[in-house]
Amino acid sequence: MTLSFPERRRSVRAAVGADSWLALPSTWPVQLLDLSLGGLAFSSPYDLEPGRTPSVRVTFSGQAFNSKVRICWSRRRTTITSNRSGFDVGACFVSLEDGSRRALESFLNPSAH
Repeated sequence: MTLSFPERRRSVRAAVGADSWLALPSTWPVQLLDLSLGGLAFSSPYDLEPGRTPSVRVTFSGQAFNSKVRICWSRRRTTITSNRSGFDVGACFVSLEDGSRRALESFLNPSAH
């Protein structure tokens, strides 16, 4: 039996494998897991408190993407869900500059450009 659930997300998501960095006062690499026009999910070696507003930097097909994000949730990975230690974190975009918005839109919908 296959269960099907209606999509409740407001925008299309894309799985991402791009190199990316998160900057608070310190900078460390993170792995993007999920990306949409509204926000992103990533894995981090560190826990992040909801409400914090770090910056994220990514390069999509040679186009730079920078944005301030607001952390919405953070949960420790378990050995059941991953063989890596650390945290999965979800964040929404606080503001997107025009160049970053274009890079994101182009990455999420390459057939439109």
